Amino acid sequence: MKIVIAGGQNEVDFLIGSLLEKKHKLVVINQDKAYCEYLAETHQITIINGDPCKQYVLDDAGIKGSDILIALTPNDADNLAICQTAKRIYGVKKVVCTVFSPKNVEVFKKLGVNTVISASNMLACYIEQAFTAESLRKTLSIENEQVI
Repeated sequence: MKIVIAGGQNEVDFLIGSLLEKKHKLVVINQDKAYCEYLAETHQITIINGDPCKQYVLDDAGIKGSDILIALTPNDADNLAICQTAKRIYGVKKVVCTVFSPKNVEVFKKLGVNTVISASNMLACYIEQAFTAESLRKTLSIENEQVI
């Protein structure tokens, strides 16, 4: 698959490694010139230094018809704009983004973003699951692998 990663910092390096292991073709767009130079030295992929909110930058990156675009900028509104532009203008099949405000998850989904990831929502879910599992363990007595 052809995957475009727009924005981001530390998570991008890990994500690139993971996706390259699965033999995906990657294009990374990032505004930080020094980070782009680091990525270009570290990975044998296309790196575009520029603002992924700008249409001419997306043109230079050749995102038309990509399978997935992942928007990882620190600004929710930018991530939405990048995803909508990618989907509507460039025909990207699936768009994914991170959001910092959990309130934006449902709104972004309604506006056409396929997958919206909120670290706050994920953390809340994990805490709830851990609490539920612990409560269940304390409620049930288990002897010889049987619930009593």
